[in-house]
Amino acid sequence: MDIAESIKAENDLRSLKMISSDIDSYIMTFMKLLKMAGYQETEHGSLKLFKKGLPAGLNIQIINNSTAPSNTLRG
Repeated sequence: MDIAESIKAENDLRSLKMISSDIDSYIMTFMKLLKMAGYQETEHGSLKLFKKGLPAGLNIQIINNSTAPSNTLRG
């Protein structure tokens, strides 16, 4: 892979935003750019980049609907 291509993919990835409610296109584009930029899906920064491109309201809904694993709730 060309280094310039990888750098462009990383820049595109960092500026990627979900448009309207088309989450499927956002995910497909994100995954394509992630691979082109040389990132792995499991890297810590990948999740941050993914969430950064989501609308704020969707991020809030995800946080509100998340639950902590039961073993972390035990004291």
